[in-house]
Amino acid sequence: MKTVYINESGVRPWESIHPINDARFTTTTLVDYDFNSVWESWCSVMDHLSEEWPIKREWTSTTAVGFNSKAEEYLFKKYISNTLTTGDLCKKNENSNIYSIIKNRPSNPRKIQNLALEGSHNAVLVIQKSETEIEELWFKMTVFENLITPEKIRVFLESHANILLCRFYDSETHAAAQFFYKTSHENEIILEKIRNLFNKINIEDIHFYINRTKNT
Repeated sequence: MKTVYINESGVRPWESIHPINDARFTTTTLVDYDFNSVWESWCSVMDHLSEEWPIKREWTSTTAVGFNSKAEEYLFKKYISNTLTTGDLCKKNENSNIYSIIKNRPSNPRKIQNLALEGSHNAVLVIQKSETEIEELWFKMTVFENLITPEKIRVFLESHANILLCRFYDSETHAAAQFFYKTSHENEIILEKIRNLFNKINIEDIHFYINRTKNT
């Protein structure tokens, strides 16, 4: 595999120009030249972690949806309902008028359909050690409705030490898969498994990696 990883203190979404320096949290990023490759690498990591983190849920929000009528909103809900299976949830936040959706995904990472995750800024994979009520998780994740920011990730993880958040980034030159988690002894296994699979590079060298101008 050509995938490399970057490990940084704080909350550092790949596309964010305002990361948060906070040693209580860690961001570990896998980088490769295309989404399929980085997805395969992400699956390889999760193969080793799924026994401890078996619960996987996909969260998305409808931040770009504006309804012109009740009929249009009804058709939207009807369309979404056809994509849900037993145990999934689509719910409207009455305060913001934004719908967010949580779908249960297979524990086996290689059985997860990744289309909604490919380069979407409004999608998050929530990895849990034990299952929480989906309504409770939906309520906690309304913080991400309008925009997923470093600060909102920090706020969410502050009260969810046993949750691992994963996001993905895709562009013409490279792709990234990110792990956001609370810095703790229990979570050291995440970095340990990644370290065993891939070579590490410094963030300062990512430009050379993407442009293939330096051996990594």
